[in-house]
Amino acid sequence: MLINKLAKRLDNFFRHYPVRAVVLAWLCLSLIISVHDTLKGNLRRDFTRYSRAASIALFEGKDPYEKDPKRGTYKYYPLNATILWPFTKMPVPIAQGIWTATNITLLALCLWAHRRIWTVQLRVPWWVWAIAFAVALRFFVKNLRLGQWNTSVYCLSFLGLTALYRGRVWLGGQLVGLAAGLKYLPSFFLLYGALRRHWLACATMLAGYVTWVFLFPSVVLGPSRHLDLLHRFCERARDEYRAMTEPEYTSSLSLRSTVMRMTSAVKPRLPDPDVYDFTIVQLPVGVARKLATATAIVVLVLMASATLLATRRWGGWAESLGSTAPAPPTPPTNALRELCLIGAWYATFLMISPETRSPHHLTLFTAAYANAAALANWQGALWSRRLSALILVAGTIMLLAPAEIAEKARYHLIASGLGCYAWGQLALWFACILAAFTAFPSVRITLSEEDASEAPGH
Repeated sequence: MLINKLAKRLDNFFRHYPVRAVVLAWLCLSLIISVHDTLKGNLRRDFTRYSRAASIALFEGKDPYEKDPKRGTYKYYPLNATILWPFTKMPVPIAQGIWTATNITLLALCLWAHRRIWTVQLRVPWWVWAIAFAVALRFFVKNLRLGQWNTSVYCLSFLGLTALYRGRVWLGGQLVGLAAGLKYLPSFFLLYGALRRHWLACATMLAGYVTWVFLFPSVVLGPSRHLDLLHRFCERARDEYRAMTEPEYTSSLSLRSTVMRMTSAVKPRLPDPDVYDFTIVQLPVGVARKLATATAIVVLVLMASATLLATRRWGGWAESLGSTAPAPPTPPTNALRELCLIGAWYATFLMISPETRSPHHLTLFTAAYANAAALANWQGALWSRRLSALILVAGTIMLLAPAEIAEKARYHLIASGLGCYAWGQLALWFACILAAFTAFPSVRITLSEEDASEAPGH
């Protein structure tokens, strides 16, 4: 009886006071993680020794872009170090607790948005979540354990796109702009918005990017110092790009890098690289580099073409998804179809980047969830559903193959050397494109003259 009463009260609290519930959960998580890290002496390396250390250097008047043997070399915009200023004033365990709790809260909101906003009126059986978590769970855990930026960037960009869908255009643009300022790949959502003819979203994304990358740090640090730091960042970014695209060894797991590695003398950065180097054909490194770049360009062009085709078939953003908040009056499958397209964009980012690492693959949660949900609600031809399911299963297996389940096993090194990450990216990308165009009938929203004048992008 007592448990039932407690459960009922908790349910009522979360239902009637959602914001308070989120804040309370965040505070509890912060406390629990801070105590855990204190007692265990746990260090979330990437956050504490890298990002937070760079922020300390920044606010001590030092150059965070100088090489430091303790914290490594900082490579992000000055924005990242500026945002972390409050964490530099806290003891390390408390800073780690608040940072990790913030990322867990963002991730929980992101997962909630997948179900309660993008697929709210659709059937989502347990196996949809099972597939999505099979693909992404270990990447969630790794990012949280290390304290990396990837969780924040993914969640902010996805929640920004969700806000755009709900008609909160200014909020959505600011969130996507912030995500693009923290790491550059979400800036490609500006291209996505343009191809989907959501011009107001493009304007707010651009405004958000300018606000966070240029204006906010200038206010905090002063325009002169911020300009000097941006100059140092550009120099550092140029060196980083050269190191990523002209290596003898590569840690990148993208399709782009895998093509370069498998067609040249470039080796994987793995233990015993000669053993786990599965070169298919030995081309000159310069030729292989051009082939890899061409691969990235082809993938991006194909993704842009698919998005443009979607706009021609489905209509622009307002015609396809509606334009009113809080619940666009569209068939629920239209939102899922758009989610498949967004999932394909996240997979595209991984394929074209010259520096895709294992933790970056957490963004494939959206691709796996969207495709699995589409399979559960498929209205198209049976052959396309079977093909999409086969590709999704193959992609999931490819992404699971490099998982380090047994500590002394070497199979995950073989899987990495064979490029399983890259083939998994490609499989989920193709499955999302197939689902977006074949799973559901195309339904446009006919806007009245009054609605059309108020629709975003008009």
